[in-house]
Amino acid sequence: KILEKVLGRHIVTGAPFRLDRALVLSKMTRYEVEKYCHPHLTEAQLEKLIRSRGSNFESLIEHHQRHKDYERYVIETFKSKGIHTKLQNRSDYSDSWVESCDAVFPVGGDGTFLLGASRVRQNTKPVIGFNSDPHHSEGFLCLPKDYSSRIEDVLQQLQEGSFSWMFRTRIRVTLRCKYSEPPIELTDKKILGTHRTKLNTGAKNMSSAASPHPLCPPQPALALNEVFVGESLSAQVSYMEMRLKPGGEITKVKSSGLCVSTGTGSTSWHLSMNRITSHGVEEILRCAGVPTTDANAVADKYNKSLLFDPEDFHMCYTIRDLISAGVWPSPPGLAPRAFAQALWVRSRCRDARLVVDGGTSFTFNDGAEALFELYPEDALRTVVL
Repeated sequence: KILEKVLGRHIVTGAPFRLDRALVLSKMTRYEVEKYCHPHLTEAQLEKLIRSRGSNFESLIEHHQRHKDYERYVIETFKSKGIHTKLQNRSDYSDSWVESCDAVFPVGGDGTFLLGASRVRQNTKPVIGFNSDPHHSEGFLCLPKDYSSRIEDVLQQLQEGSFSWMFRTRIRVTLRCKYSEPPIELTDKKILGTHRTKLNTGAKNMSSAASPHPLCPPQPALALNEVFVGESLSAQVSYMEMRLKPGGEITKVKSSGLCVSTGTGSTSWHLSMNRITSHGVEEILRCAGVPTTDANAVADKYNKSLLFDPEDFHMCYTIRDLISAGVWPSPPGLAPRAFAQALWVRSRCRDARLVVDGGTSFTFNDGAEALFELYPEDALRTVVL
């Protein structure tokens, strides 16, 4: 009999995970990016161009080859275990194969993992990442670095049920707008010169902020790390209206943008945006007339307090560089950073974007609305070994 035990929100199970069909998602190396950007150059011409920028061409080739060697190692190991394996990169990452495979295995770093997760909308299909270069990349979202060279052990633990599931909370972002411009995949625009919509249709729309405008896009986006909203030109002030709960008070704010993060993303931009330095601690203590203690320890303790669990059913918003002078914010009292379970935003910007996980960008200009919500079925299933 299969027994399951719930520890917090982690599900530790003795049930084996049956893996017959695997989708391996390849990282696009910088060398491949250069090849895509300059398709008409010969190898010698490309090398000359890269060297003219002061870049180390040998290092670029070395890192490319290291990743490709590791990629082959992953595929050969999977196939040796009788697993039907399909290799795809970002240019041909297919919804049909995502639907037909048992699990998605991004091979690269956190960027590749985020790409892999972007097409997995149900919490029934796991995404399991391998860090292809653990000596030069952190890969927080991937399996621990020591498993990069122990793929057979990973497959055995999956087969034996010697693992636990982690359900990483994701933010559901529903857009309403008067226009119907398709979202832009920022990396594809830069590399491939294409605008592709990677969002499918069919998810239900759960909205507490009624609007007469049609949905744009037809299906909500899911953010694993964070969503950023702000003017395209960073030097311009971002003007928007915010509401923390249905029927609540609307606050007008001006700032350098809004970042809404999950627990998974709390180690990323959220942390960088809110962290304090030891110098900052010293300055505050000096102003307060408090003798300086160990400023490094205080800063470290504060910065660690910014992190929250990937399975925590909250999002944390940060209003970056909130203008708090004169009549702003209006009315006063809105915290520049706080937890929430829902958030409504209306743009008063002129040339703004709403960007999901640093990859998918939506036009978000004056009058456009975004609803940020959390649903258990949107969580991303990952593995803890």
